[in-house]
Amino acid sequence: MDVFEKIKQLFDQANIEYQVIDHEPVLTCQYAAKIRGTRPEQGAKALVCFADKQPILIVLPCSSRLDFKAFKNWQQVKDLRMATPEEVKDLTGVKVGAVPPIGPAIGLPVFVDEKLMQEPKICFNAGMHTRSILMGSQDYLGIIKPTIGNFT
Repeated sequence: MDVFEKIKQLFDQANIEYQVIDHEPVLTCQYAAKIRGTRPEQGAKALVCFADKQPILIVLPCSSRLDFKAFKNWQQVKDLRMATPEEVKDLTGVKVGAVPPIGPAIGLPVFVDEKLMQEPKICFNAGMHTRSILMGSQDYLGIIKPTIGNFT
């Protein structure tokens, strides 16, 4: 089962309302927002990282940048680095830029920046560059149960 099907199954079993958006390939958050008809602040950018050698998923608004120092201080991590494209593919089964912010679908713990949760709806790539999901941020919180902090 591919990542998109895992996400669908997770949401359908929990009776989560969501919208699937098929679109041309997108490689940047800003372009994805334009194609989807959403704002960059609604885009959930999922970054595969290693925190003290453990793979994690860090999720933040597309309009923001990860503050490595703030995240490390918050989680008391000594070493934080981005995964290489090869590591992303090996860990998630998808390419960089298509990683969904859905930890249960890819087996990673999820850390979400609080700014993203200020949006009533969020949108994200769903395992491919040509398919996105739009859903309520509260539904996202309820099913994913991420650790929320301020690190942008």
